[in-house]
Amino acid sequence: MKHPVSIIIPVYNTEKYIDRCIKSILIQTFTDFECILIDDCSTDNSFAICDYYTKKDTRFKIIRNKKNIGVSLSRKKGLLVSRGGYIQYIDSDDWLEKDMIEKMYQKAVSENYDMVVCDYYSVENDIFKIAKQDFSSFDKIDIIKKLLSIRIKSVLWNKMVKRELYLKAEYPKYNRSEDYVISIQNIYNSNKIGYINFPLYYYYYNSESLSNNIKTKINGRIEENKNWCILINYLKDKYESLKIFEPELSNHINEFKKVYLKDNDLRKIKELFYLYPESKFILFLIKNITKKIMKSIIPKKLRNIVKDLIKSRHSI
Repeated sequence: MKHPVSIIIPVYNTEKYIDRCIKSILIQTFTDFECILIDDCSTDNSFAICDYYTKKDTRFKIIRNKKNIGVSLSRKKGLLVSRGGYIQYIDSDDWLEKDMIEKMYQKAVSENYDMVVCDYYSVENDIFKIAKQDFSSFDKIDIIKKLLSIRIKSVLWNKMVKRELYLKAEYPKYNRSEDYVISIQNIYNSNKIGYINFPLYYYYYNSESLSNNIKTKINGRIEENKNWCILINYLKDKYESLKIFEPELSNHINEFKKVYLKDNDLRKIKELFYLYPESKFILFLIKNITKKIMKSIIPKKLRNIVKDLIKSRHSI
């Protein structure tokens, strides 16, 4: 049976949270959906919890990977078996407002949007903060620049997207910054993007999903670099010059190069610094150091006077 919306949830060792996530889907005001759960070889009770709900509700189905393939390829696996016209990815430790699917779908079909984006709540230590998305412009280059400067989040879970767009996208096998690779492809391939100026999704900051293990950390950063190589090659293929994405593109890349430089384990991996030499990382560092020195030497009051003088000069 075909449904207008397919909800796809990759699941890996989230037994503490998956029940809350699924219950938020069960109470949705929009009911004509299928929900595909992809268990990526969980070693806890996650699969059993998911299986329980598939027996209670025929709209839910579960697929268990034969081997651990990561979140990116698990999402793709769910996509390939889905039948909905629109795709809504959800992370298994998050949850939804009860009318999220209804509002996103109604917005999507109202003017045949290829993608609809909403605001969301960021939840950490029982503190809820609204994360607004900056859609002051719907120009695709502007949107990509805002993704790079994190004024619009690259995450997939606050976006309802036409299935055909996701089918066009390359899903990287690497799992860090994979959302940038996929979201920027979707933006490029979109004819029309809609925005809901209201939080409908709850992103839960799960500290247990992060690891301090050195091997995991190093592998994660290497995967991050590989995904950015894929993304930069994609942009080079689609646009005559990447200068149209500056300074946001260079700043974004240099910010995580700075993280590499500060870490003894990552500093040794030279390939992490080869990415996009046009970012001029050394010059970026010099500017950052100069700013810090100036802040420590020049009083704040004097800095503000200088800023005002510069502004007044530009306004003449």
